[in-house]
Amino acid sequence: MKRIKAFFFVFTTLIFLSTFNSCDLPEHYFEPKPECNNSVDYFNTADSGSPEYQAMAISILRDHQPAYFRYFFKTFLDEQQNVYMLMNFRGKEHCFEIKVLVDNWDKLNGMYHANGKSYPNELYDLEWSIITVNGKQEVYYIDMHDIID
Repeated sequence: MKRIKAFFFVFTTLIFLSTFNSCDLPEHYFEPKPECNNSVDYFNTADSGSPEYQAMAISILRDHQPAYFRYFFKTFLDEQQNVYMLMNFRGKEHCFEIKVLVDNWDKLNGMYHANGKSYPNELYDLEWSIITVNGKQEVYYIDMHDIID
């Protein structure tokens, strides 16, 4: 009888561990939301929608990989036949809002139609690159972790 109990204990433990291990949770899922700290005072006072602000933010992004930041959704913007996500990027030394150009709607379609309502405000493992569109530097959305409700 002890062997049967031991077998079931080991069996259920293995199933639990394999189930927990197979969860695809993002890297920062259980970490608290980081503070918004800036080493660049400009971001504390400037208008985040201005072209100068966006250019300054892009210049900082050139020196960092996407994994450096955490990403917080603000809203969607429809501008000149393009759709952008207005995002708050937070790193150890930087915190700023930036427009992210979106044309891949695999994971964002429902969120776009609801403008983020009833969706989590942190988007995990965002992948982006800096591209040139019509002579203008843009942050371009590539992919992200699946949205976790």
